[in-house]
Amino acid sequence: MPAVALGTWRGSYGDCADNDYSCVRAKAKASVGDWLDLGGRHIDGANDYRTQVEIGEAVAGADRESLFITTKCPGALGMQATIQCHEDNLQMLGQYGVNTSGYVDLLLIHFPFAIKPECYGVTTSADCAASPYYDPGTKVRQETWKAMELLVKLGKAVAVGISDYNATHIEETLEVAEVPVALHQVEWNPKKHDEDMLKLCQKHGIQLQAWSPLGGAEGSVLGDPTVKKIADAHGVSTAQVTLKWSLQRGVAVVTGTDNKDHMASDLDLFGFALGDDEVAAISALQ
Repeated sequence: MPAVALGTWRGSYGDCADNDYSCVRAKAKASVGDWLDLGGRHIDGANDYRTQVEIGEAVAGADRESLFITTKCPGALGMQATIQCHEDNLQMLGQYGVNTSGYVDLLLIHFPFAIKPECYGVTTSADCAASPYYDPGTKVRQETWKAMELLVKLGKAVAVGISDYNATHIEETLEVAEVPVALHQVEWNPKKHDEDMLKLCQKHGIQLQAWSPLGGAEGSVLGDPTVKKIADAHGVSTAQVTLKWSLQRGVAVVTGTDNKDHMASDLDLFGFALGDDEVAAISALQ
């Protein structure tokens, strides 16, 4: 798995107005095309990002075996809904056709909860905006995992994983898992990193992957004096230092940008290394 992925969530496209998905979709298609041009190969999508058709269009001319496509199903859906969700994923991503064999490289359960039925597709309800999820319980989460395993056995996903689970959710999944939990995607950056979660994943051979690895739009990580000092010492950007810190901690990253120069920088992480003291200093920023 390529350690650096390009995310396609709408938050990556800051100049698109709220809920302007025509803008988001256009940006996603162009960004994935730029990513491929630069040599990027890992693309991170999701059923509810509304950008999967555009991902499929952008990768249509590429050698499928050279790509690593991640997607997600939205939460603990149970058996049948998870199977249907992933069929929808494959259709949207263009992974059925003359030159495609109908699979993704990695399929994740996007979160451990379920969306309230009355909140599907709802953007105007204050109640849904405040609390769109409910906990369906251990049995449904485990059933959802068994659906993921079935999709692996059917050849529709090479590997499967989870996102934003807590330790209890992970342990209950491992109780029934026959296919390895390959990856856990969580929020992780120098100012918000769960060391216990990293240790738990390492214990069970689960790759941790960071969403929001640069710390989000507020810029508190990239503007941090410690990060700036280390970046200056290596002659690289603060974003590169921040991403490199995750990689050296053993955490893969999902970046998000529609700026081709930033993409090139995000991919250029292997010509320098942080010292142990620098890694420790960045880890201490939390």
